[in-house]
Amino acid sequence: MNTTTYVPTPDEAPAKEPRPPWLRVAIAVAAVLLVAVLGVVAGRLVRGDDPRARPFPQSTQMETALGVRFSRVAVVGDGGLVTVSYVVLDVDKATRFLGDTTHPPTLRSEARSASTTRVSMMRQGHINRAGATYYFVYQNTGGALRSGEEMTIESSGLRLEHVPVL
Repeated sequence: MNTTTYVPTPDEAPAKEPRPPWLRVAIAVAAVLLVAVLGVVAGRLVRGDDPRARPFPQSTQMETALGVRFSRVAVVGDGGLVTVSYVVLDVDKATRFLGDTTHPPTLRSEARSASTTRVSMMRQGHINRAGATYYFVYQNTGGALRSGEEMTIESSGLRLEHVPVL
């Protein structure tokens, strides 16, 4: 009995089946999306679009008039609250400013025509210390302010513009 095993030559090997056209399209789309996402992330890192990386604006006029320097604005409480941090520069002026609960600063979005003046907690009747940091808590009425945007703080006829919102 003759038992010979047949081995095909490379020319006789079965051809691979070509990839279906939809698979090639899916791979191309995935590659384009990956490149786009990486480009956006790299662009933000290079440009510094992160609001935390931007310097907080200052207004000498506002600081002189109110006795405080605003230092941070953040949307908190699942978007329903806004904290506005400030540093006391002049205790007497800051005490007068903070004691005027009928005229709180207005927080105005620069991206939309939305604002809020609904301060939930404004420091009053407490001893202020120069150099200490305190904060206001506002209700974010109708989602007026959004993280990543810029806003304006208005008080006593003065404006602090281009404030980054965290």
